[in-house]
Amino acid sequence: MKSVQSLPHQWSSKPTRYPVRVKWLRRMDATSQVIGSTVIVIGHGLRRSGIIPWELGVVPILVMLFISVSTLVRFRWSLAQQSFAKRNFWTVLAAAVWPLGVVAVLIIGPILPDTNGDGFGGPRWWGLVHLSEFVVILYSLTGTIRGLRKFTSGGVNPAFLLVASFLMLITVGTIVLMLPACRAFPPQVALEGAPFLVAFFTATSASCVTGLIVVDTPTYWSPIGQFVIMCLFQIGGLGIMTFSAFFAVIAGRNVRLSEFATLRDLLSSDGVGDIRRLIYAILGFTFVAELIGAIFLWPMFADLPLSQQIFMSLFHSISAFCNAGFALTENSFVGMGDTWCVSGVIAALIITGGLGFSVLYNLATFVRTEFKRFTGSRLFYVPRQRHRLRLETKLVLTSTIVLLLGGWGMIYLLERTGAGHESSISLADAWFQSVTFRTAGFNTVDLGELQPSTKLIAIFLMIVGASPGSTGGGIKTIVFAVGAVGLLTVIRGRRKVEAFGRTISETTVNRALAIVFTSLLTVMATTILIVIFEGRPELFLDHLFEATSAVGTVGVSSTVQLDTNEFASTTSSLTSPSRIVVIVAMFLGRIGPLTLLLALAGEGRQTRYEYPTERVTLG
Repeated sequence: MKSVQSLPHQWSSKPTRYPVRVKWLRRMDATSQVIGSTVIVIGHGLRRSGIIPWELGVVPILVMLFISVSTLVRFRWSLAQQSFAKRNFWTVLAAAVWPLGVVAVLIIGPILPDTNGDGFGGPRWWGLVHLSEFVVILYSLTGTIRGLRKFTSGGVNPAFLLVASFLMLITVGTIVLMLPACRAFPPQVALEGAPFLVAFFTATSASCVTGLIVVDTPTYWSPIGQFVIMCLFQIGGLGIMTFSAFFAVIAGRNVRLSEFATLRDLLSSDGVGDIRRLIYAILGFTFVAELIGAIFLWPMFADLPLSQQIFMSLFHSISAFCNAGFALTENSFVGMGDTWCVSGVIAALIITGGLGFSVLYNLATFVRTEFKRFTGSRLFYVPRQRHRLRLETKLVLTSTIVLLLGGWGMIYLLERTGAGHESSISLADAWFQSVTFRTAGFNTVDLGELQPSTKLIAIFLMIVGASPGSTGGGIKTIVFAVGAVGLLTVIRGRRKVEAFGRTISETTVNRALAIVFTSLLTVMATTILIVIFEGRPELFLDHLFEATSAVGTVGVSSTVQLDTNEFASTTSSLTSPSRIVVIVAMFLGRIGPLTLLLALAGEGRQTRYEYPTERVTLG
């Protein structure tokens, strides 16, 4: 039974004569948004095929009619009509704009173009249809953001929220990519959508910023399909919850403390500062970096028309920063390793996106404070708050530099000194592969021609991956650093794991061990299933390479010889069962196997006791 004290709060938050009826109207409002948005997407997806029925245009009009009428009814039932518009701003705005637009369309209808082109309805009808579609889409976007914020602030386990958000993104992406508008067809081929498994695989790969493909991205997908893929890896790279909080901030809404706690867990940040500043820093830095990257990549596509230049530059800049690995060029960047756009710009975007937002934020605040301290008057300048490089930042930067330089040298030496193997790999190629093997998925050399020892080095780099809170995958550089520091601790005979004058907690060390164990177990399980389903044991190393690339959300794939004596990527040569295994591996790699276990287990209970300690033999 609800407490009496809660009744005044409920009445003040939702003052209405019929709370149960209003509750059902809200649910029907949300359902109508889902139905309307789905019908609009399907209708525009079928438009190229010429089979779009006129009935699909009726649905958005009926949806907006219901929203307008239900809003009016809720207003009439409200006991606080003066504040109704403020409490339901977006609903009232949609319900007010749509009738005004209908009147305008009816007045200027004769001068509007008939966009359908089949003679049905006339310009007024299709003007009403497009107006309703526009309002429904915008209203549904605001409803989605409000729903995400409500879900975030409801005390939901952040691990479960992360899993649910990616499942939703993959589902929407699969449905959209199956539409005929997303396919590229020669003039003589009948228009049809992509098969379910192809769309499902591509949507998962893009949402999980992996880059593995079963069809050629520049030739199989239309510009609309390529744009959808770009949106998927942009949203998947930053996270749905980051976008929802950002739109809430720019709309002038306050971000709840529970939302901040969830975002802090999802971004792997321990900061408790201003959430607005954190969100602005994440989105602002991302979009500025991607824009600057697109400008520097412009010369790569100088021979294309202006519109294609803009799209190609943005696509590859976003793909690099989000560590997605999707490319619209032929065979990725093979043969382009010596160009400064690839080895310089693309590599810089990959490294920056793989550092992690909390590390980038800490670096920015530290550099800004030090710059002011050295450029200001040393006699009178006293910083309000002295920012320092946190332990996480130091470990990430150190491990990143070691992995980049170590991988660069090992790849070059192994390829140049391999017995009976003549390789034309250059220092620039080795550098770029050292960068991209950790999480990006591009390549400047044919990976099928690499030495087996080089592939093993690549597998190690893919397992480590990027940094916490970044757009990349893997067990993360922090876990690698904690493991390395723990090894030094054992060698030196110390009891505590220490680094840079700080002690790393036992909880962090235990979590690192759990992450390594679950990730290696996932890689081995994926490899075993692929080997069983494919039945080609001679390709074991290539299948291990593929499995690690999927779990680490890297996106690189070796090349294998088919039964027809043709060569193809390992991904495209896989059978349907193996592709399903790779889909699951990419999803687990993006959210983390440990995160999935935490989401399924829920919040654990804190115990107030400890068992006696007993030594066990380790080896």
